[in-house]
Amino acid sequence: MADNMRYYEQGRSVPKEAQKQFNNGRFSGTDINPMWRIKKLTEMFGPVGIGWYTEVTRQEVVEADEGNMMVFVDVNLYIKEGDTWSKPIFGTGGNTLKAKGRGDDEGYKKAYTDAVSIACKALGIGADVWFANDTTSKYSDKYVDDAGVAITGSAEAAQDVGKRKLAEMAAKTITAAGPEQIAFIKAYASKETLAQATGAFGENLERMTKGQALKLIERIKEETKK
Repeated sequence: MADNMRYYEQGRSVPKEAQKQFNNGRFSGTDINPMWRIKKLTEMFGPVGIGWYTEVTRQEVVEADEGNMMVFVDVNLYIKEGDTWSKPIFGTGGNTLKAKGRGDDEGYKKAYTDAVSIACKALGIGADVWFANDTTSKYSDKYVDDAGVAITGSAEAAQDVGKRKLAEMAAKTITAAGPEQIAFIKAYASKETLAQATGAFGENLERMTKGQALKLIERIKEETKK
């Protein structure tokens, strides 16, 4: 075994008692008990604070669609080899903080646990669970498609894809056209321009992004100069 693979080989195998199968309707696969990761880090590097520790570098709440809230946490994991501390090993995690009007008081904790799992992944900890399903993408899973086909893979892998989707939704919400922009368009657009906008976005012009609204407003201003 190459010395470069020493941590990977020490942490790759996950005992059955630390694995849990799940299917929540959108994701299915294998979850890894977070305490097993703590145990493995302690076995490999020593007690927390002496042989390894984490540093939280970001905690951010993001509004997603329909008033749902997500919390994202970034961490740096540090490990010690001999008398030398490693460079930061980055991990990012996320979890639902509020969905359908209901809050989750463990949202921050779950996001932190998720971030630590990603940092551990870089060391190869739990690698066999991740890599065993590596048949469709680098994230070892497929996101559920419009036909309702469930993904397979580890819980963390599924969360990676889910977070990207939620970030996309949040970005759309953040960059959506504002009420004052929509009001300007409705008030000053010619019948032809308004008809074209309605044809593109429907009666609900709020569907357009901020960038689209600004371009349309500039067009309306040019038209009114003529």
